[in-house]
Amino acid sequence: MSIKRLLYIDDNKLDSQIDNLRKKLKRLGFNLDETFLHLNDDFKTKDQKTGHTILDKPKIQAYITENLVNENYDIVASDYDFKDANLDGFELLKWIKNECTSKKHRLRRARFCLYSAEQDKVAKSFSTPEQVKKLIKLKIDDFIDRTRIPDELTQLFTAQQKSYYFKEHLVNYLEKHGNEKFKSVYPKFKGKALSEIANEIDKDLPNGIEFQRCLLELTLAHLIDLNNLEAE
Repeated sequence: MSIKRLLYIDDNKLDSQIDNLRKKLKRLGFNLDETFLHLNDDFKTKDQKTGHTILDKPKIQAYITENLVNENYDIVASDYDFKDANLDGFELLKWIKNECTSKKHRLRRARFCLYSAEQDKVAKSFSTPEQVKKLIKLKIDDFIDRTRIPDELTQLFTAQQKSYYFKEHLVNYLEKHGNEKFKSVYPKFKGKALSEIANEIDKDLPNGIEFQRCLLELTLAHLIDLNNLEAE
């Protein structure tokens, strides 16, 4: 069975929803590998001004940077309302997306979605043009009713099967054989491990982009030659 990887972020557990999600995916031929970033007391601190207990945003960001940004997740889902005056799911996902995009971390390739038990209330928080503009710029893939997480995430996971991403497939294949050495065809990569080449492609470095172009041209030329041979 194929494996679908989920990272979800919440200050409450979602055991029953995740169990239902696992069962739905299994019926469709997928195994679920989930990671739960639980915003519990380990990620809280005392506000020096008010004395109230609040989420420690820098500590959460440090944990994500150290443990999660270079993982290959299919979906990152976060609750919108953390019951915290200084941080909500939208702001956290915005930081994750911006951080991973600017630094070319693997997590940027995931689909990002928010969920809430009070969607109408959340919608009202984006009532001004400026707030709506921020929401559009973030390019959230979905906004889910908390009670429908198993159904909605199943659809989001399986929708990915209908698309094909050449670059992502190429990177994953090279990483799978990462210890092998590249010997010919593209001189700039001679002697490099396939994992190193995968990194250059993944981070959109100049040689990585040029290599993909070269690979495509050589492959198509080879296919054309094969067709010509068959015609003869």
